[in-house]
Amino acid sequence: MAINPDPNYRDTEVDELLQADPNDPASFERFNAPPPGHSLTDEPGKWPWEKPTQYSDPKEAMEFVVDKLEEPENEENFLRLMLGGAPIEAIVNTICFGGFTEGQWTPDIAELLKIPLTLHFIGLAMENKIPATVFNIDPEKQKENRLIPDEQVMISMKKERPDMYEAIMGATEELIEDEDQQEEPQEASMMNMEEKSEPEEMSEGFMNMEEERAA
Repeated sequence: MAINPDPNYRDTEVDELLQADPNDPASFERFNAPPPGHSLTDEPGKWPWEKPTQYSDPKEAMEFVVDKLEEPENEENFLRLMLGGAPIEAIVNTICFGGFTEGQWTPDIAELLKIPLTLHFIGLAMENKIPATVFNIDPEKQKENRLIPDEQVMISMKKERPDMYEAIMGATEELIEDEDQQEEPQEASMMNMEEKSEPEEMSEGFMNMEEERAA
């Protein structure tokens, strides 16, 4: 989780809680949830994932999933999903989590299935020439989102390190001036080329040339 470096930053959700009316039940709906440990008071074995799993071997679980995926109707639906832009990562996560909730495998096996399932869908997309999206979020963009923005760094530098800020701004202005000076000769040469490429105006009109030929 990225930490906001702004000392004056305030969490809007916390502000909403502080401003909530204590007499309004609707303002406390977010707290209307089971307390931690509530599931331990339920009857054991009530849910499928609390019972022995159907597959304890990742290879057997993978074979089971692939057999299901290769059914014509299922394969067509997944091809349509990838063609529509659904990321392969989201499809794989849904399959693995769904198998866990149905008691087919444990969370560990669900994690082990993700890489081979992803490769299976990538191969399926390549066979059908579908430009599939692999990740939910581009890893490079995700990395950029975790970094402190450049604007915030410059604002902090201007306050805490004015000498470095002035040096960077001065170097930036010099680069801009150099680019402008390089662009001016190019623009001038382009103008000269355009002027030379224009056809010279004819000294005599078309009608005068016809009269001379007739004479």
